[in-house]
Amino acid sequence: MVSRRFGSEAWRGLFRDMAMTNPGFRQPITASSLVPLPDFLAFHDELVRRFYPEGEDALLELGAESARWALVDGPLKRFVQDPEITSLVATVQNLWHRYFAETGSRSEASLSESGVEFRVRGLPAWHPYLEYFVIGYTKEVLEIHCANPVWAHRVMGGHGTAYTYLLSTDPAPAQPRGGEHAGAGRTRLLRARKALTARELEVLRLVGAGKTNREIGCVLRISEKTVQHHVAHAYDKLG
Repeated sequence: MVSRRFGSEAWRGLFRDMAMTNPGFRQPITASSLVPLPDFLAFHDELVRRFYPEGEDALLELGAESARWALVDGPLKRFVQDPEITSLVATVQNLWHRYFAETGSRSEASLSESGVEFRVRGLPAWHPYLEYFVIGYTKEVLEIHCANPVWAHRVMGGHGTAYTYLLSTDPAPAQPRGGEHAGAGRTRLLRARKALTARELEVLRLVGAGKTNREIGCVLRISEKTVQHHVAHAYDKLG
């Protein structure tokens, strides 16, 4: 993804600079390599600093791009055996263990009337990657296999060792019942974000230039369905 957007030399330069301070990055790293979590997070921090300075929105989009690559063209393209919703939710839950088994943390996913409740527990410490990138990734896994766009709403958490999100097709779900209020580690459900992501802006520029969904997909190397999702999200934010 970095090579496609910023050039191969930018990607090689990142690895070269990381290898100067971290010997682990001097070894070949494959899709099945286990990189110690502190080293990986340091690498991710430097990647974001160089290429994705937009903060939370950039991490959500980077997670989504990673999911599209991993499940469509990458090492996980056969990971989802059954796209039926109950099987898909169970698969989403298993993705966390595949990447973070060494941390002792866990994820849980369950289907409710409002959508998919995705919970992470037992984080060694809070890090933006472990929340925003993961949520962007998880949301995109659902969108790849669902016809309608999915919105992410934080239900509980915030810079702690646990969090809960509702992944819903409703851009503004109702407040939880039972008089729950923000506070004591619980926040209100977030409404749809109004700021457009970099990818949504890219898609809208191409729409404005008269490109079809197929042409946009070819330019950005994403599926027509993903283009439709970006357009739907952007128009919802713009009202």
